[in-house]
Amino acid sequence: MSPATLRSILIVGVTAALLAVSAAGAGAGRGKPPRFATVAPGIAYATFEAQPDDADAFAGHAFNVDLEVADLRLIPAGAPSSRRTVPEIVASYPAVVAINASFFDVDGKAMGLALDEGRIMVGAKRRTWGALVVNDRNARVVLGADITDDRAYRLVVQGIPRLVVDGKVQPVKPQVAERTAVCARGNVIVLVVSTKAETTPFARFLADPPDQGGLGCRDALNLDGGPSTQLVVKLPGLSLSVPGGWGVPNALVVTPGKM
Repeated sequence: MSPATLRSILIVGVTAALLAVSAAGAGAGRGKPPRFATVAPGIAYATFEAQPDDADAFAGHAFNVDLEVADLRLIPAGAPSSRRTVPEIVASYPAVVAINASFFDVDGKAMGLALDEGRIMVGAKRRTWGALVVNDRNARVVLGADITDDRAYRLVVQGIPRLVVDGKVQPVKPQVAERTAVCARGNVIVLVVSTKAETTPFARFLADPPDQGGLGCRDALNLDGGPSTQLVVKLPGLSLSVPGGWGVPNALVVTPGKM
């Protein structure tokens, strides 16, 4: 092989490698790795700011919850067609992290299966929607069609779309909105609330590993967003509020473990 031929092969090889790296990083979320700090037993908190190459920046709050220590409930606003803001739903809780959960129909009723402590609040399971399911202290995000026994779980709430499945970002409809999402893997869930974000860059942020500025979620589910996106944090060392725009049918409520 002549020196000229060898140089050509090396140039082509290096160029291909650079193109592969560029393609792999195209549009990826850019930002500092989220730094979680414990704010209560079983609850760690981080702020984030993502700056994707292909969309506007977005920012927000993330809570890493250890279900072996903290407790997770789905608390309704009241009667089946009632809606209240998340601050109203958790007004009686002295220490809490709470976000909005179910989508709702024109009558204000939660859509999809909604279950807490084995009690079915709404039984209209949607087979094509995703679902956060919690059995004892183990949480997963599954397809609604995979739920064969509604009462086999301690908690279920449905949402759409599934943003990340087994570490892979899913094809999703382009849309810019405030975001509420939940990630689940074993005894750990991550609650996420963000400012307005395009769907795919938001999903990439959830899936990207922390050293690339993401949250490293293996499975993530989109909950109701837009004006429904709400957050309440009442902890001894942390107080936060994202008020949202209207009442919602229920809330995912985390209470910290005991000291």
